[in-house]
Amino acid sequence: MAFTTTMLSWSTIEYGKRMGPQMKEARSAIRYAADYFLKCATSTPGRLYNPVSDVAAETAAALAATSIVFRKVDPSYSKLLLRTAQKVYQFALQYQGSYSNSLVSAACPFYCSYSGFKDELLWGAAWLFRAANAVYYYKLVKSLGADDQPDIFSWDNKYVGAHVLLSKRALLNGDKNFDQYRQEADNFMCKVFLNSPPSTTQCTQGGLMFKLPESNLQYVTAITFLLTTYSKYMSATKHTFNCGNVFITTNTCRQANILVQLVHELT
Repeated sequence: MAFTTTMLSWSTIEYGKRMGPQMKEARSAIRYAADYFLKCATSTPGRLYNPVSDVAAETAAALAATSIVFRKVDPSYSKLLLRTAQKVYQFALQYQGSYSNSLVSAACPFYCSYSGFKDELLWGAAWLFRAANAVYYYKLVKSLGADDQPDIFSWDNKYVGAHVLLSKRALLNGDKNFDQYRQEADNFMCKVFLNSPPSTTQCTQGGLMFKLPESNLQYVTAITFLLTTYSKYMSATKHTFNCGNVFITTNTCRQANILVQLVHELT
């Protein structure tokens, strides 16, 4: 639920101007979830219902992203969300661990935290840095590193989502301190494109991206969002890169995205 809220918030942050009258509906859905998270985080001081690092850090990410959505339309609510996100993230840092380690029989195998909790810590810090623009979160982001190079993006593994989010500072702001995240985002895209040498992507017989057998469309949808958003960042600065001997441009990302969406609709 927290991941869904973060992604819906990110969608409205990036594409709200194109949503027209649906922006009101999107804000309503986001607020519904955010109000629930506020209750989880504030009902009892010093306690988060559904605790430990991965759940707490993702909840912090959701609240931070949501605070950006409401920054102009409801400033007081936005400030409450950000303050709560900061407290919840400190909880995640203080009580490190994965929720599925203490709820094995209830969470596994369907909702085990296979990627651990470090990706959520990075993801949460990245969103808090985006929302608060505070040096503290920048230092946290840098301390958590960017060494993991997954070929998937989902509710369980957020590394590449954080990389793409942080890459915006390198591409749009020219901030060399974030260049490592731009490189990580480039590397992920190379793993997605079928014709690039480092690609780890498989397809169904009908041509749909295939990552995992259980609920594969969740991975297709999440990766499609990253393709679209990263191509938007690339377009703003005419960024290009190479995947082996394959030259990648904004159009490469968009064409790959269109193909995935088309096959998705046909299936």
